[in-house]
Amino acid sequence: MPTSPLVPLTLVSSRFEGQVLVARLGAEGIVAAVRGGESPYPLPGPVEVLVEADRAGDARELLAAVADPETPPGDPRG
Repeated sequence: MPTSPLVPLTLVSSRFEGQVLVARLGAEGIVAAVRGGESPYPLPGPVEVLVEADRAGDARELLAAVADPETPPGDPRG
């Protein structure tokens, strides 16, 4: 259960990609959810990933680290 309102973090190209990101965030203790991409057909489309407002900064750092694994989270060069 979220302790603060959910806010948008990022858009991804499929519901599967969103669910993978939600699982990764959840592994770090960040409550997240996906919105959109619900269709009986496997059509690509924007899916929004939402996170708790008070953990959005942590989620952005994690997302940046996933995008560039060479740069440690919090590194000013990242």
